[in-house]
Amino acid sequence: MKRNTWLTCITCFLFSSVLLFTGCMKDKVTRTYQISTPIYETLSQFRAQIKSEPARTILSPGKLTRYGHYLFLSDMNTGIHVIDNTNPAAPKNISFINIPGNVDLAIKGNTMYADAYGDLVTLDISNPVNVVARDFKSFVFPDRSTYSVYYPNYLAGISVNPDSISLIIGYETHDTTVDGDQGQVFYGGGCANCGIAFTTVPNRASVGTKTGGTNGSMARFTIINDYLYTVGWSNMTSIDISEPFNPSVKGTLEVAFHVETIYPLKNNLFVGTNNGMYMYDVQNSPSNPALVGEFAHIRGCDPVISDGNYAYVTLNDSSACLGFYDQLQIIDIHDMANSMLVKSYQLTHPMGLSKDGNTLFLCDGKDGLKVYNATDPVNMEMVRQLKDGNMYDVIAADGLATVMASDGIYQYDYSDLNNIHLISKL
Repeated sequence: MKRNTWLTCITCFLFSSVLLFTGCMKDKVTRTYQISTPIYETLSQFRAQIKSEPARTILSPGKLTRYGHYLFLSDMNTGIHVIDNTNPAAPKNISFINIPGNVDLAIKGNTMYADAYGDLVTLDISNPVNVVARDFKSFVFPDRSTYSVYYPNYLAGISVNPDSISLIIGYETHDTTVDGDQGQVFYGGGCANCGIAFTTVPNRASVGTKTGGTNGSMARFTIINDYLYTVGWSNMTSIDISEPFNPSVKGTLEVAFHVETIYPLKNNLFVGTNNGMYMYDVQNSPSNPALVGEFAHIRGCDPVISDGNYAYVTLNDSSACLGFYDQLQIIDIHDMANSMLVKSYQLTHPMGLSKDGNTLFLCDGKDGLKVYNATDPVNMEMVRQLKDGNMYDVIAADGLATVMASDGIYQYDYSDLNNIHLISKL
């Protein structure tokens, strides 16, 4: 009798366990994920939107060019603001050139050259409120190209049909719920160009002439005579612009890793990199600049300008450059093949700079704009500090200093060095 009772209990327990397990198996487990779906346009559609639009608010100020009584300001990766600066005390934002992927620009005559991700765009700016794109060159900047999968065909001489190329211009994100075990992990599929990162890294000849514009010292585009020179991650490209609306890429040469800026002076180019300054001569062969000297320095972000006798190099400790020092270095370049450091000045976070005669203007981050008497570069004296904003680049000429800051454009009248004063902010 006891044995039968024991068997009955065991049977009930097993039956109950099966029912319980079966009930658990019927439970539904779900997971919700965010899925990003690419938005595509043809290359033709992408290029068609590059044109003038009504003025916009400045959101992310980048590179600046002064040309005549106009300022052209890049709004990082979106386009270029056109600012009427006829009266520097009251600049007017008059239009916006929509150029997705734009970082840099340079101007000669009525022609502007700008990047649109990997493309070089040539624009007619004879009417600054109605700028027209006149030419596109593909893969001039292949490290930023949004349709780089076609680059091997281009190198092989196969033409690029802009109507047959699709590129990603953005993503739509939505929630998706899926069935699955609690331990299940869901992996979304890959997509073309998902790994592309568009970075910004954010020249002074003579300002506002009839022949060309003037860029700041953080520029990666510059023009000497009939050539546009641009720098990429590790190289420099020479582009013939003797036919203004039909530029022709003539060559690319390797410089060094992490090239940052390029600056023109007469027939020389000064290229700033993380690890040093490289000097090139373009007089004999503008399509193939000749290296005539270099100066190695401690690692740091490196804008550079020159007055022909000295090069002025700023180094800062930005994490992007893996730097550790904040200095202005003065390099004697009387003999470019044997340049030498003659003086270092300790600063807060130096970036862009400009020189007009014996006056040096230097942006020192949160410490604002510093103005030096540079008659003797080895014994410079600061004559004024203007702490109006977090400043990163400056163009100074003809008594007007146009300064780029994180919150916009500041302009200073320095026609009287004893009375340098702010006249406008945009």
